Amino acid sequence: MTERTATEAELIPVKGPAPRSFIEVQFPVAKVSAESYKERKAVAGQTLTGLGKWWGRKPLILVRAIILGLLLPATDDPARDREVFPALLTMDDDGLMRRWKKSLSAKDVAELLPPSAAADAVIRTGIKVAWRTGLTAEQRKGYQARAFRSLSYDKKLDYCVRPEEIDGPSPAAWATINAHLGTSAASLPELVRELGERRWGHTPRVGDAFCGGGSIPFEAARLGCDVYASDINPVAGLLTWGALNIVGGGPEVDEWGIERNEAGEIADAYLYCNEVVDPNTGWTVPLAPSWVIARRADQVVARLIPDAANRRFDFEIVSGVSTDELRQAEDEGTAKGGVRSPVNRNGDWLPPSQRQTTSIEQLRGSTGLRRWANQDIVPRSEDVFQERLYCIRWVDQATGKRSYRAPDTDDLAREGRVLELLRERFVDWQSVGYIPSRKIEPGHKTDEPIRTRGWTHWHHLFNPRQLLGNGLVMLTSDLLSGNQAERVALLLTSGKISNINSKLCQWHSARDQTAHTFYN
Repeated sequence: MTERTATEAELIPVKGPAPRSFIEVQFPVAKVSAESYKERKAVAGQTLTGLGKWWGRKPLILVRAIILGLLLPATDDPARDREVFPALLTMDDDGLMRRWKKSLSAKDVAELLPPSAAADAVIRTGIKVAWRTGLTAEQRKGYQARAFRSLSYDKKLDYCVRPEEIDGPSPAAWATINAHLGTSAASLPELVRELGERRWGHTPRVGDAFCGGGSIPFEAARLGCDVYASDINPVAGLLTWGALNIVGGGPEVDEWGIERNEAGEIADAYLYCNEVVDPNTGWTVPLAPSWVIARRADQVVARLIPDAANRRFDFEIVSGVSTDELRQAEDEGTAKGGVRSPVNRNGDWLPPSQRQTTSIEQLRGSTGLRRWANQDIVPRSEDVFQERLYCIRWVDQATGKRSYRAPDTDDLAREGRVLELLRERFVDWQSVGYIPSRKIEPGHKTDEPIRTRGWTHWHHLFNPRQLLGNGLVMLTSDLLSGNQAERVALLLTSGKISNINSKLCQWHSARDQTAHTFYN
């Protein structure tokens, strides 16, 4: 009989008593607790909170740790198990370096590094501490990394994004994990499938009879498990349904192909801006108070690239920029007290201090803006304020990795398809109430969208993609006519869905997410 090692034997589906799981032998309670606390402190920045309040919702990182702890076998090398498990959760040194996104200041470096090393990086003038002149961005990053490594685990989390905000372990970490477990995975879903097939002969199945806010089924589904969930409370059932279907998209949208690109990535955020023709320069200027897109996780900015032939701007989306480049993108905002074109009439780039400001009231003119008609879904060519998609956040479904990119010709074609799909349904959906049809009645606050944008009906507060998505939610409620509890719950939450999916929503660059309509 050929002798097998414990790791090789585990490749064979178990017949008889199951081997012990990692969680039955050991568990990094302190680290998981610290990560759970960090997730809770994110408040509205948590993944599922936008769907609605639920008092007992469990931190996603806790759910992830428990599921993986149940799946991983306890081998005869507990010390190695203790290294591999945190690596899967990016709680090891390598994972924390991947999650480290927030820069340390010169003062932080001075306090954390030995005096001899700090003297090469910073200079003290009285009580002030500043970086030494002449240091490159790469050199600063190196000193910051040394200081970061010297922090305790809890302190490191102040400078890190959450595990769910990166694409999992690094390739080097996967090589170590696979060598120990005898697997060949490159992502958490692949590992979960392999371990499930090894143990039971199929993908793991997770059931939650008291699903509450949906943390367990949502995270289990994200890890690639087959999920079954229920709750006697219909609101809890709705939140779980929303976690699985709204956060993850729906079948109709997938069939239309309007949120998936040629590489199979799914879009989970679309960033739009207004554009106006600046009378001082004759250039069409996209408007934003800042061109910082993501501060926390990926440090992403949008750069305006002049297109002299058409007197307008293209967009370049750049990730992983330095702190100085984030500050520069903040200064390049084109909507500060009015319209500030970054170029002059000849197309020459101007420093911010030399840019002229055109007031918004001047653009509206003495007679005001054209009043939109009910059938208007997008601005007409003669309207002062145009609307433009300038950035899409894509998610790789295999790895969970997120990336920000400017729309290409295929993306713009998908935008055209969205408008086409909405126009096909617009009249019918308005008649049955799936999308708004009422006029905006005059009033102290309701006069503002009429005067400032020319919008006259409530559906004008939504762009075509938002109207199509919100309308599908209402259509789904009708399709649930056989399940009144789910239907009522979905109808009750439709207002909340609209609240986070309108033209008035701001993009929160500090949190890398949408702020709700009434945030401002």
